[in-house]
Amino acid sequence: MDYFRTQYEKCYEGDEYYWGLEPAAFLDGLVEITAKKPTELKVLDIGCGEGKDAVYMAELGCDVTAFDITESGIRKAKMLAEKRGVEINAFVADVNDFSIDDKFDIIYSTGTIQYLFDDRIEPFFEKIKEMVNVGGHVYFNVFVDWEICKMDEIIFEDNSAGILHYHCMDTVIAKRRQ
Repeated sequence: MDYFRTQYEKCYEGDEYYWGLEPAAFLDGLVEITAKKPTELKVLDIGCGEGKDAVYMAELGCDVTAFDITESGIRKAKMLAEKRGVEINAFVADVNDFSIDDKFDIIYSTGTIQYLFDDRIEPFFEKIKEMVNVGGHVYFNVFVDWEICKMDEIIFEDNSAGILHYHCMDTVIAKRRQ
């Protein structure tokens, strides 16, 4: 992970914003899908980089927590928030071992979870499940070498152990691209 930290530190160390200042296109839709007002939402941005998305969510009125592995990224995220007159709780942490004792309505990460170590994948998703509020939403954007050919989702009732509950099952058919 030190290699990636060093590479991103270099990308973020200048005055320019490496990824630009335009927020990701999915953010407005993500807020809308919650059916809540932005001022009612607690948001976690995992791997926030220089903070353009975290700051945008704060501008909408969300209560935003964000972290990144780079000190230069967090420094610039805080500067951007200050320049735009909003507050974000931004700090340096590694996706493999971060610790947050809070619950969120939206948890999202774009281009970060592919850096999870193999032995941290299952604990990461268990942690996310505990951190997202019931009815909350999780959005992951991951770089992969696969083309999704078909994706189906079903929700079904289960009465195992005499307790009625529901499961969601996603089926993905993908083709290797490289």
